[in-house]
Amino acid sequence: MTFVLLLALWLGAFMNHAALWPARYGLPAPGPTGQRLARMLRLGLPTGALGLAVGVQGPVTGLLSWFAALSFAGLLAASLLALRGRMANRP
Repeated sequence: MTFVLLLALWLGAFMNHAALWPARYGLPAPGPTGQRLARMLRLGLPTGALGLAVGVQGPVTGLLSWFAALSFAGLLAASLLALRGRMANRP
């Protein structure tokens, strides 16, 4: 269950990163408040995930699962953004 939470936190961080680059990812541009919030979440979510992983699983296993969740969430975020791009370009 911890890994699923880590995955969700990392996915949120990656999607907030994508929101800060709207032209690159074909997303609507956030306003100034949205940009500030996305920057804070982009930093806070991985930090919270690290604290959760180390607190629940211990330092070594927690760090390894944190990095594993980072990898899987990166692949999932890239897949979601690519799928969104393909759906937007459909005739």
